[in-house]
Amino acid sequence: MEFRDLNAAELNLDKKGTIRLGKISADVVLQKSAVGIGADFMVRYDGEFTCVRCLQKFTQHGDANLHLDYIEGSDPHLHSDNVELNAHEADRVYYRGTYIDLSVGIREALLLAQPIVYICRDDCSGLCPVCGVNLNKGRCTCKDTKAGLFAPAAKAFAKKRGRTRRK
Repeated sequence: MEFRDLNAAELNLDKKGTIRLGKISADVVLQKSAVGIGADFMVRYDGEFTCVRCLQKFTQHGDANLHLDYIEGSDPHLHSDNVELNAHEADRVYYRGTYIDLSVGIREALLLAQPIVYICRDDCSGLCPVCGVNLNKGRCTCKDTKAGLFAPAAKAFAKKRGRTRRK
């Protein structure tokens, strides 16, 4: 099966605070397995992200792969409060009837493929911690660029109170 030009709204990924995806396409190979129906998802996408180092927006192409086993019946852990799944149970999706919603697998593949943080490029220099200049676009004139996250605020506060830290 082939899915072309899916959009984030169809996969419930269009809410604020989630990833912002553009063009999404997926190939899904279904095969009968010992436990039910095996599905291999190969998903390709384009996304717009914000770099955590320099705060610039960038676009990136990505691929995501996932295998799920669809099993007819109800989830045995559905009403359990404390569930401990082993490796093969984590890849199971339970369904009832004659219809299987493959968008669940496509959505899961996309979400699992996303990194914890987005970085525009491996050598991104980020922002100067003192003045905030994007160091990818040029140098700043700050003398102490190795200041910690709260150092500029701490220095200003100490100067205001007439206290300076001795070295």
